[in-house]
Amino acid sequence: MSKLSDAIRRAGRTAPAPLGFAARAASTAAVSPTVLCIVRLNANDANKAEEAVKKGADAVIIEGADAGKVKDFAKKAPGLILGVRPHKTEREQITSLREAGADFVVLDAESAMADALLEENIGFILLIRSDADDTRLRLMSDLNLDALVPPPPDGSLTIERLLELRRFSALGRAPLLVEISGDAEASSVQVLRESGVAGFIIEASSLGKLEKLRAAIAALPARGRKPDERREAMIPAPSMAGHDHDDDDFDDD
Repeated sequence: MSKLSDAIRRAGRTAPAPLGFAARAASTAAVSPTVLCIVRLNANDANKAEEAVKKGADAVIIEGADAGKVKDFAKKAPGLILGVRPHKTEREQITSLREAGADFVVLDAESAMADALLEENIGFILLIRSDADDTRLRLMSDLNLDALVPPPPDGSLTIERLLELRRFSALGRAPLLVEISGDAEASSVQVLRESGVAGFIIEASSLGKLEKLRAAIAALPARGRKPDERREAMIPAPSMAGHDHDDDDFDDD
């Protein structure tokens, strides 16, 4: 399992409501993000990897990087989850990327070589087309993918678009990584998260807006819970008062 998959799993957990003021304060002090932030960088942007970490990136996708470029990124930002969208997708290239420090690769189903999926100890993310039918999506669920990347939105986030994303996630049985603007509104961020989106992909040009996006994610209500829904501690109902048998002693004489 890749580090990215682990991070997605942690982000998708629904934390129980804390009980008491002290527990609530402690919970607020160390809140894990409920959606990951992933920055897309060019192969020659290794110097931006450190900046991405400082601004809160959970991972990066390096476009067209070879093993040498991946090593450069690993040196600049040790510990950062590194993904690659490679130009060459034969298994030997995937092997070299993994050995260089890549945690996952992003593949196009129409051009990537099938034997690439045989490589172990690396995650796979698949680009999907907007016209992918239900059968194709269900077959993708058998590939044990870390995530799916739907086509970028070409307009407003309509209900139709939302239903499309839900279809991708439900039939593909995989979390979604969606391209988003760095200055997306909080309402859009929440709606996407509730539709199966586990991570947002932003361009390097929006790196300066990453902190704002992270703040919007941190301010979201807990997963699956309405903003005005109150979660109160369940207090057990008091049991019936114990019967004092001493008071019921009768003199049978």
